[in-house]
Amino acid sequence: MHYRSLTEADLASWKYLEGYAFQVNPDRSEMNGEKLARFRGMFVDGAHAAQLELIPLQIQTGLGGTIAAAGIGSVASAPELRRRGYTAALLRQSADELRASAVPLAILHPFSRAFYGRYGWATFMEYRVYSGAPALFSHFRPGPGRFSPAGPAQIADLDAIYRGALRGRFGTVVRDEAWWRDEVLHDWDNKPYLAYIWRDVHGEPRAYLVFRLVPDGGGQRLQCKEIVARDPLARAELFAFLANHDSQVERVRFKAPADAPVNLLMPDPLDCTIEPHFMLRLLDVPAALAGYQYPSQVAGRLTIAVRDDWISENQAVFALEVSAGKAEVTRLPADSPADLGCDVRVLAQLYSRYLRPRIAAAFGVLDAYERAGLDLAEQLFAGLAPFNSDYF
Repeated sequence: MHYRSLTEADLASWKYLEGYAFQVNPDRSEMNGEKLARFRGMFVDGAHAAQLELIPLQIQTGLGGTIAAAGIGSVASAPELRRRGYTAALLRQSADELRASAVPLAILHPFSRAFYGRYGWATFMEYRVYSGAPALFSHFRPGPGRFSPAGPAQIADLDAIYRGALRGRFGTVVRDEAWWRDEVLHDWDNKPYLAYIWRDVHGEPRAYLVFRLVPDGGGQRLQCKEIVARDPLARAELFAFLANHDSQVERVRFKAPADAPVNLLMPDPLDCTIEPHFMLRLLDVPAALAGYQYPSQVAGRLTIAVRDDWISENQAVFALEVSAGKAEVTRLPADSPADLGCDVRVLAQLYSRYLRPRIAAAFGVLDAYERAGLDLAEQLFAGLAPFNSDYF
């Protein structure tokens, strides 16, 4: 087996694997040198057995902090070479490359959660999906201010709303102009979404929605890609905007963070389901813990015994000395006593604030050897639920 970056000589086999795995017809003309350089392949006796894309990201850790991460996308394997461990080998080689490049986290959307769970990934976020008829929003009335269409020229305003509204949540991608243009305002076929910004009477951008009208049974549905508001008044304006589509669509549908109780605002509740989203892998546990933004008012020492059967360097006892929002992380001897003990998958869920330490201990997936340590972990990994509305 040979692991390497793809080159122009691999374009035909890249297109075949991409097209076969995802039932699309990828356009080779859009595969420029910069994007091709993000792909890695596993070659077996010269045959192109598997491939994936490493997407460089900065994500929020909450409370104003960010950390380097890799988005893993387009994982595909040749149908005639499956069930031979080549994809697992590709993932492991990619993990080693990212660790060597000081990227401590990897995020992906799985075709199978059990498959990636075998290699240390864990679901670390979910969202509420709300849907209902526009009439259910009719009690929201437009106030002062105005909506206006938005596109690439308004990216700075869109980003200001996005950063302000989602500040404090783990997992949100720090977006540059290209990400906004290519990943948010356009789909993978480069077709634009509809987008509108709401500005208050002073002209300040305070809310936006990105959406598309799609077929739904015999009618149409207003399908939101994103709906983001910085405050309750701005949110009410978005809902009034949705209500004004009662003559055009039968339903509206949008995603919200798992801790967003939208139905508290509704006289008649919207339909609501919970859907899992990305999975997270801590590739380098000490670097991930050292790069996290902790609550500035919390200080103390916490020791965690981590189990990792895939990346042996992560299997150790780590001591965190936390103050002023940062931690110094020290590797201790394997037989050192620890306050807490858990699998690396559970640690990823605590780290992302998807799972509370006390809940994890109550359900038996976190060993709490010292009550004081559990209390400190509860404070260190406190905050809003994680959220990310992107997809790759």
